[in-house]
Amino acid sequence: PFWLKLPQSCFDSSPQAASSVDFAGPQAEMANDPKQESCTAMQAACPDGLETGSLSPVAGMLAQLLETLPEEDRCHILQKLMVNGINTSSDTVDEQDQETSQTPWPVIAFLLFSLGVAIYSAQIIRKEKKRYLSQNARAQGSFKQYLKYRFGYWYAWTPGSAGIVLLFLSFTLLLTGGFLMRVIDNRPMSESMWSAWIWIAAPDGGASADTQTGRLIGLITSIGGMLIFALLMSVISSFFEDAMQSLREGRLPVIEGNHLVVISHLNCSLAVLLEEICFAEESEDGTLIAVLCPSPKAEVEEFLRESNVREWMKNSTIVVRSGDPRRDDDLKKVAVQAAKKVILTSKPGVSREEADVITLTSLMTLRSNDWPLNGTCVVQCQLVRNQGLFSRIAKEGSKVLTSVDFVSELLVQCSQQRGLAEVVRSIFCFDGDEFYVQPMEGIKGRTFMEVLFALPRVIMIGIVTSNGVELLPPMDRVFEGDERVVVLAEDDSDVPGEATLRTLEQSVSPHVLSSEKSQGLKLLPPKQQIVVIVGWNEMIGAMLVELDKTVGPGSTLVIHSPIAKTVREEFIFKAQRRRRHTCNNLTIRHSEGPLGARFLLEELPFAEATTILVLADKEVGESSIADAQTLAVSVQIQDILMRGNNQNTLRPMIIPQLVEADSEDLARNSGILDYMLTDQLVARITACVAEVPQLSCIIDCIVKDRSCKFCIRELKEYPAAAALDFENGITFDEVSAAVACANEVVLGWSSANPAEGAWEMNPKERDQKRSWQEDARLVVLQKVERGDPGSDSSPVAK
Repeated sequence: PFWLKLPQSCFDSSPQAASSVDFAGPQAEMANDPKQESCTAMQAACPDGLETGSLSPVAGMLAQLLETLPEEDRCHILQKLMVNGINTSSDTVDEQDQETSQTPWPVIAFLLFSLGVAIYSAQIIRKEKKRYLSQNARAQGSFKQYLKYRFGYWYAWTPGSAGIVLLFLSFTLLLTGGFLMRVIDNRPMSESMWSAWIWIAAPDGGASADTQTGRLIGLITSIGGMLIFALLMSVISSFFEDAMQSLREGRLPVIEGNHLVVISHLNCSLAVLLEEICFAEESEDGTLIAVLCPSPKAEVEEFLRESNVREWMKNSTIVVRSGDPRRDDDLKKVAVQAAKKVILTSKPGVSREEADVITLTSLMTLRSNDWPLNGTCVVQCQLVRNQGLFSRIAKEGSKVLTSVDFVSELLVQCSQQRGLAEVVRSIFCFDGDEFYVQPMEGIKGRTFMEVLFALPRVIMIGIVTSNGVELLPPMDRVFEGDERVVVLAEDDSDVPGEATLRTLEQSVSPHVLSSEKSQGLKLLPPKQQIVVIVGWNEMIGAMLVELDKTVGPGSTLVIHSPIAKTVREEFIFKAQRRRRHTCNNLTIRHSEGPLGARFLLEELPFAEATTILVLADKEVGESSIADAQTLAVSVQIQDILMRGNNQNTLRPMIIPQLVEADSEDLARNSGILDYMLTDQLVARITACVAEVPQLSCIIDCIVKDRSCKFCIRELKEYPAAAALDFENGITFDEVSAAVACANEVVLGWSSANPAEGAWEMNPKERDQKRSWQEDARLVVLQKVERGDPGSDSSPVAK
């Protein structure tokens, strides 16, 4: 080969040395020159007959390329190759020497770590052994079982215990595998640790090792790595499962402000309450409603989905959290401190006393923290005597409602007139027309009757002054200008901010206005009645008081129920004491037996009765079963009346109490149109007061103070109606004027299209004429004089 023919100068360290040293120089110089030794070794390794064809293709190409270069360049390249080869060999030797010199330190570190772990473990075992003996736990199990028990306790109560165990096992396996590779396979410590980590992170069973011992160590380490990986997956899975469970259970707090909080229990009233709030907030672009319920979050959300929450939620948002409203931490879940309004409902299914105790405790928790900071509360109270206490504890501006008593009294009032129950259902809800209290401009110096016809699309029923709410003031009452008006409107956006300049003469014929004015229609004294109540629940206490105020002296009340007579008599006695009222007009008789027993029902005086009330038996358990029983009894009573020889020309009115809204269609299909959804009505009234706080004063005027009441009237009962032209049709303004002459306000009339409902409340087209049928009726708000209990007797002109 050509490099064997090169002169010695090619292997010198510099061109100057190459020119001063002869290739055939003295033997001593050649022997002492390291480059000459390398050249001699190359010549010995490469025989004279070696050709470039015997080399690899790449080496052959390089040899041919070197042959084309000048001799000086070839010498320079070969010299560089020889120097780099010598330096690389010396570096490798130095690294091996350095690695050999550093080998004891990792071993020492591993031994120190192992010794430390052993000492720490021994101390723990010694401590636990001492505790095991001192606690006399030997009789309960062996020391091994005791250690398992103590480890389980530590694992359960130590935060991040799974991660600590996983990290300890991984670190131990890494050090053990690396140490074994270094000692047995004689690899560098860094390479051994890296191989152990690879086997832990990506187990391959030691296939990447070069030796048999290395593969064995790799197999053991890979098995440990798979176990650690399985533990890691378990920890990660448990972590994500806990995170998802936390979201499902609503453990994260609500981060909101100026929202509405509903604290309630899971029942049918909750869905009705939320639905009414969503209807009320629809015109305000919706709101966020945070619900705090003791039931699990998933259960509440499933209940709302079954209640078709997507259909009636509109543009509002409902967020559910689970918790106890008597605990500060659970109240913080719904950000009650930042809420604009808090609705606190009573617990169903318990006694009224117990329900008020639970509500009072929750109210005290709110008061102790001064929550909501810038809002008010609407609280349901079961017992009338607790209403004052609740009002003192609640934050200023809050409203306390005895809704159950109110609904009980409404139930009695609706039992006195056919069709009144449907009127009440349509008024106390936001899916239609409801009451609002608004300031009004342009009323100063005008009379109540003038303003009544100057407000389009709404019906004014009263005013609010500094002295409170006054419903149905005298029609000639002159406004001072600072009053607020109480109106019946479809929505608060329909209430005008200013009264129009429309006059009475522009709305009504002068013949009607010239009619004789009166201060209302006088009612005849209440007559003697027979009232039958089938069923029993806690509403009967308030019902008895209202009935005694409604019927005449000598009236009889017959109560049929499976509840023992002594229990009922004791309850009635306590109910009268609680309300500070003694029933003077009623004589109470009891009948005991199953509600659905036909032979017992046939013995009751249904034919002579004027009113029959069928109450829901809430002790049955499920409200659907209670409703089914109530409707079954009502149908049986209808059949008894149809088969009997009824001497009464007017068939008695049957009004059942229903609990679930789903029973409404079944009642209508059974021919029962007068019914009361009491729980739904309680929820609706609560929602109305939450949106319109002044509505509580209106409720007090209608029920508590009994200053006004709803009535069903015939138009011909009003003297001013004689001036109306019935042949060419009449308008709602004309009807309003005829009723206003008697100092009453008409709220609606019979619907011209029965398919749209029995009543048309607050007709919007006031000047549109319609024909008037003989059976058409009016819904009016009537003034009740002090001491007048009111009845369904026929009115006469005063």
